[in-house]
Parts: sequence; C-alpha cells; structure tokens
Amino acid sequence: MKNIVVATDGSASSRRAVGKAAELARQFRAKLTIVNVVDVQPLGDTYRQFAEVELAGAPTGHLAQVTPLLPESYGAQNVTEAISTYDAQSWAFAQLVSDRILANAAHAASAAGVAEAAKISVSGDAARQIVATAGSVGADMIVLGRRGLTGIAELLLGSVSQKVMHHAEVDVLIVA
Repeated sequence: MKNIVVATDGSASSRRAVGKAAELARQFRAKLTIVNVVDVQPLGDTYRQFAEVELAGAPTGHLAQVTPLLPESYGAQNVTEAISTYDAQSWAFAQLVSDRILANAAHAASAAGVAEAAKISVSGDAARQIVATAGSVGADMIVLGRRGLTGIAELLLGSVSQKVMHHAEVDVLIVA
C-alpha cells in the first residue's frame, strides 16, 4: 500500500476514519491524502426560474419588483444581483468550513505520526468526487466513515460510503 485517500466531512465517523487511515499510512509508510467534498447548491438558477414563473406577465424588469423584499445587507439593485451575491457568499463560507475540516484532519493525522498529508477540497457529489480523487492521486485504498453528516437524505438516497464501495476501483475500508 503506497497511497491512501481518506474522506472527511468533520463528523465523528469521519474523524475515526482519519485516525484509521493515519494509522495505516504510518504503518505502511504510505502517502495520505485527505479529501473533503463541498456540496453547495447555488440558488441562482432555481430562484431565477421561480421569479420568472411567479412574476410571469409582469412588465419588463419584473425581477426588480421583488427587490424591496431582499435583506438590506445585500445592497442589491435587483433579485439577480442578490442571488449572485448570496451564491458567492455561500461558496466562500463552504470553502472556509472545508479548509477548517481539512486542517483538523491533517492535525489529527500528524498527531498519529503521519509526517505529511495532502489536503484536497472539491465540490460536487461526495461519492463521485471521493472516487475521482482516489483515481487522480493513484490511491490504493479509500478510507471513510460509515455515516457522515447527510442525515435523512442518506436514508432516502443511500449512503456515501455505500456508493463509494460500489464505484471504487480500489479497496475501500469503511470505519464504523
């Protein structure tokens, strides 16, 4: 084993996975790559479509009719501008959280004796991005927690760990 990818979302289960991955990396003198997947859905298209449908038949510039309903903190001239501002702020916040999750995981790996761990933040579907990251870094193994922060969506759509297990072309270790 030369290269291990561990996925983390900051949950207790993923912290245990980081610990196990760090233990394996130290034991096998393998490279450790820590990945966090950011899944922020932009509001832009959804709300633009909603405004178009709800305000159909209104005069040109009808999106501006909703501007008085916007929080003053946006300081936007129209809904489109406010939505763009909100989307940008959401992505910036998600990236800050991702950076903190990765830093905490790297610190835990270091405390477990891993000299250096690469940190990767990607966006999109968690399972797909974890598998893609493993492929792009040439991983021999993916380590991840059994349950993350997805909650009820996990019950309805299937867990990230289950999807990774079915789509990965390398060994997958699921930590309870």
